[in-house]
Amino acid sequence: MSDPVHDHYAQALRRRMLTAPEAVQRVLQNRLQRAMAGRAEAAASAAPVVDVKKTVSPLARLNQSLAAATQAGPDLRSAMRFQETWSRICAEDDVTEAVQRGPENAGPLNSHRLVLRTLGIMRDLSPDYLRRFMTHADTLLWLEQAHGRLKEPPGKTKPAKAGRVKR
Repeated sequence: MSDPVHDHYAQALRRRMLTAPEAVQRVLQNRLQRAMAGRAEAAASAAPVVDVKKTVSPLARLNQSLAAATQAGPDLRSAMRFQETWSRICAEDDVTEAVQRGPENAGPLNSHRLVLRTLGIMRDLSPDYLRRFMTHADTLLWLEQAHGRLKEPPGKTKPAKAGRVKR
């Protein structure tokens, strides 16, 4: 197996030996011999092949099997294409429904109307971009809602105001 770092180091030592004075050449020659001997020892004592299933975590094995299934299965690729098509259709339907429900008498600079108009244009120009945008927007909405739930844990109330202590 080739080690690019070691190969570069050896080449650099050889180049320096060509232009160095004789005393420096001897030192560089010794370094080159030690590097080559170390490389030979490392190659000779290479670790034996280890059973991957024993050293890899269960999650890593699951990821490997999913990656293998993704590469090997035409059925899975077909399902992925179906999912993409389905999500594109759902995004387009969501935008169409939102545009229909939008405010009728809103002014031209109404933010709700502007967003709906932008989504309608996006639907017409690039359905794939709309699908990805809607996925990101849904994710951000979910994160915002989850953050709101984490702010105030259930069961905890606000501390009472410190008042005067009766004596």
